[in-house]
Amino acid sequence: MGSKDKVDSNNKRLSSIEKKMIWVFLIYSFLIAWGSETTIIVLYRLNLLDEKLMQILYYVLLGAGCGMAPAYAAFIVERKYASVTWKGFLKKIFRTDSRKRSFTILILFGAIQFGACVLQEQYTGNPWYLFILFMPLMIYGGGLEEIGWQGVFQPVLQKRFPFLAAGVIEGIVWSVWHLPLWFIPNSSQSAYSFVAFTLFCITLGVTLAAAHRITGSIWVSILLHAWSNTVLGGMYSLTSLYRFPSAKTLIISVGQIFMVMGILYLYSKKTYFCKSRMV
Repeated sequence: MGSKDKVDSNNKRLSSIEKKMIWVFLIYSFLIAWGSETTIIVLYRLNLLDEKLMQILYYVLLGAGCGMAPAYAAFIVERKYASVTWKGFLKKIFRTDSRKRSFTILILFGAIQFGACVLQEQYTGNPWYLFILFMPLMIYGGGLEEIGWQGVFQPVLQKRFPFLAAGVIEGIVWSVWHLPLWFIPNSSQSAYSFVAFTLFCITLGVTLAAAHRITGSIWVSILLHAWSNTVLGGMYSLTSLYRFPSAKTLIISVGQIFMVMGILYLYSKKTYFCKSRMV
């Protein structure tokens, strides 16, 4: 058992400050996101704006409102409980334990996500160079959520629960956080199976949490999230999300979780071995 595993097994209670951090983070994340989405729903239902203006407002509120909500909430929490400045907050986002390890995990986990997508989805036919265009859009349209989920929520959860359990909890909370999107006309989520989407959130959530645990880098999780959105939907179909998860989807999801957990275990063993030799 590695040193990090010992911490997981011994640290089963959160301090009062950590409990407050989780609740304040969740309250602001949900209020900002659901408030933005409720505004979109009302405007759509009441037909108050013309189609072009509504489409512009739709993307602004989804990106700057909903998509950035966890980041806003993270800063509020860090500012309130750790007196973090903007400079310190940005420094935390871009820090890394090891650049080499971060890029290795980025490539390795990115390949695992790509493989999982290719195994169950169909290529849309979009030119491959569009990857270059999709990635920046998906960083704004999803990736920046990890500033909050991996920067605050997941690390605190891991102090209370074993790593995998924390990842599953975060994935479920994350899927519920997206729930209002099912009530927005023409949103991609409105056509999804919520159960399939929850499974996707759990699988991706565990993957991103493992990446953050290994690298200590929030930006790695941001890029992996953006990469996942780019591949699934941008370059490949969303067939697996349109229906209740099939046996194939379940196997692929479990397989992805098994692979990233295996890599995390090997990293923990290596770290523990290196530390033992230094003593």
